Parts: sequence; C-alpha cells; structure tokens
Amino acid sequence: MIFSRHIYWVILLHVMLILVTSGTGAWLIISQRGFVIGTLLITCSLFQISRLVNKLNSFNQKLRVFFDAIEDKDNMLYFPEQNVSKEQEKLNRSLNRINFLLAKTQSEYSKQEHFYRSLLEEVPSGVLAWDSTGKIIIANSTALSLLDCQQLTRYRQLESLLQEKGKKEHLSLSQSRMKLQDETITLLSIKDIGDELSDKESESWNKLSHVLTHEIMNTIAPIISLSQTLSTYPDINEKAVRGLRIIQAQSERLLQFTESFRHLSYLPKPEKKLFSLTATLQNLRELLSGDFKESNIIFTLTCKPKTIYMKGDENQLSQVLLNLLKNSMQALEGKEKGRISIHAQQDEHISIDIADNGPGIPPELQEKIFIPFFTTKSEGSGIGLSLCKQIIRLHDGHLTIQESNPGKTIFHIDMPL
Repeated sequence: MIFSRHIYWVILLHVMLILVTSGTGAWLIISQRGFVIGTLLITCSLFQISRLVNKLNSFNQKLRVFFDAIEDKDNMLYFPEQNVSKEQEKLNRSLNRINFLLAKTQSEYSKQEHFYRSLLEEVPSGVLAWDSTGKIIIANSTALSLLDCQQLTRYRQLESLLQEKGKKEHLSLSQSRMKLQDETITLLSIKDIGDELSDKESESWNKLSHVLTHEIMNTIAPIISLSQTLSTYPDINEKAVRGLRIIQAQSERLLQFTESFRHLSYLPKPEKKLFSLTATLQNLRELLSGDFKESNIIFTLTCKPKTIYMKGDENQLSQVLLNLLKNSMQALEGKEKGRISIHAQQDEHISIDIADNGPGIPPELQEKIFIPFFTTKSEGSGIGLSLCKQIIRLHDGHLTIQESNPGKTIFHIDMPL
C-alpha cells in the first residue's frame, strides 16, 4: 500500500503535537501564566503545521508526477529508494512497483495489438471497423487495396468508395455489430469475388461449348455428306443442285465456326516452363513487321528490365499476344498514323500493356468483349478475346481493359512470376 501505517502514524503524531502545543500555548497566553512560553509554543505549532503541509505537498507532488507519467505512457520514471526517509522509501518502492507492472501490462498489450494487426494484414479479405461516430479505427491493407485508396478515416469516405467500386467490380460485403464496453463497433469484411464469378462463367461457357460442339458436329456432318451425294445425281435439275451446294457451303461454314470454338472448350492445360518473354515479344515484332509497314503503323516495344523471364506456356501466351496485336491492327484500319506499343515490366509480378491509338471501345461494350461468341465484326466469331482471357486465367493471371477512350486503348495482362 502507498499509504502505509507508518505514514498514518506520522500524520497522526504531527496533528496531536500541533493540537497539544497550540492548545497549551493559547491557554498560557489567555490565563496570563506564561506569555513568552505560550508564544513559543504557538510558534512551534505553526512550524509543525508548515512542516506537515510541506510533507503532504511533497507527497501530492510525487503522486501528480507519477500519474502524469502514466497518462503520458512514460515508463522511464523512477523514484529513488536510497538516502531517503523510511516512509519515502516505502512510498517510492510502491510507486516504482506499480510503474513496473503498468509498463509490463502496456508491453504485453502492445505485443497483442501488433499480433492482431499482423493477423489482420494476412487475412485475404478486406477488414474495416468504425465506431458510432463514424471514425474508422481498423482498415487492413487488403481493404485499402480493394477500395484503391491509401487512407480511410471516416465512414463517409467508405460509403462513396463502395458505391464507386461496386459499379466497376464484383465485391462481396459482410457486416456485423459488436458491443465493446459502452461503444458499438461495426465490422465490415470485403471480398473480391470477380475471379470466382469469372471461373463460374468460364465453366458454364465450357459446358455449353461441349454440348454445342457435340450436337452441331453430329448434325452437320451428315447434312454435308448427303448434300454432296445428292448434287451428283444425274437426273437432278440445276436449280436443286445450286440449292444443295448452298446448303453444303452454309453447313461447312457452320462446321468451321464450330471448330473455332471447339478450341475454346477443349483448351489444353498449359505446359509451364521458364522462357524469355522479351525474346517472345521480339519474335512477334519480327513476325508482324511487314504488316506494320504495309498498314503504316509505328510499333514500339519496351521491357523493364531489358530481359524478362517468366514461367508459362510460351505457345499459348504467344497466341494471346498475337491475337491482341491483331485486334489493335484491325482497330487502326484506315488510320493514317497508327501506333501500337507493348510495355512489359517485371517487379513482384509480370505486367504487359498492349496500347493503340485507335477509336476505342464504347463503355457499354467493354464488359461484353470477353464473352464467348460476342463480336462487333461482321465476320468475327467472338472467340479470340474470350480464348485469350481463358488462357491467361489458366496461368493464374488477369486480362482486362485498363483504359479505352478515343485515341487510346490499353489491354492489360497481369501474371505471377
């Protein structure tokens, strides 16, 4: 105890001495039996009062310093335990002991807080928490990354960011409330389910493609064979022959179309090996150099670092890059000064940007161009970009339209090393 029995007795003794000396002195003066002695006794009692007040002030000052140090979280405060009076030694030892226990508790609390914050940073979902005033008290890096912001302080910021992001990305939100003492804390978890939806969508399209391929090919093959046979009959008239040939031609076109999306549904698993992405890009530049020259297109290639190695199926990824380059070339048809650039960069992952200065893709079409069979070209099959996206997905990467405005379109590929 800070207030030890010894201190109580010291204070009680001082009070009793003050009462006795002051009472005796007053009696001597009033009774006129010893004016000088009475005056001395009253002076002595005043001295004792002053000494007691100083002791109490010293004690209070020490406590004030101690509590201020606690409030400021200053654990370096130390009260001397030697060369002091006995009661001060006991008091100082008690204060030092309390300070040590508080410092230990604070250290353990800091360790726990660091552990839980580190744990939050490892959670794959975004985690946010705010109090009843709307002040955000927790926001892990995953949440900040999903919301594309560096700092969140108020719930109002979060609301506007969620509305903006919800229009562009697929986010799953889960909210709960908890009581922490007298405070209501709201917890929110955010998860990007875009990849899950994309996987489900691809799986559905693959199943549909399997069924369509099987049914169409089984139906068309006999029609082609039968129309060929009938057109050779000698007694059939010319008009019927022309009709049969049209049936045959249309059936063959449908068969070719079926073959084209058969590649989409029967895409082989990538054979991942380490290869030079830089060399692959340079080979594509050489392959299309004649087309670039003929179409009056300026092509630029930059790699940072100059030589980039990555693990993947070189043939499949070359096909993706070739398709994207051909798309850019088609977008520049009729343009006098066309430009196509590829920028590849390696840091924590591989990023490839294919950009052109074509007319751009309208916003309403940007979400549809990766859907199988969707095309804006009169003779397109709608397989190319969906095939590219699926190949990149099989490499655990992402293919997106980073930007598309009149005069600038960028397809972005993001892949692990």
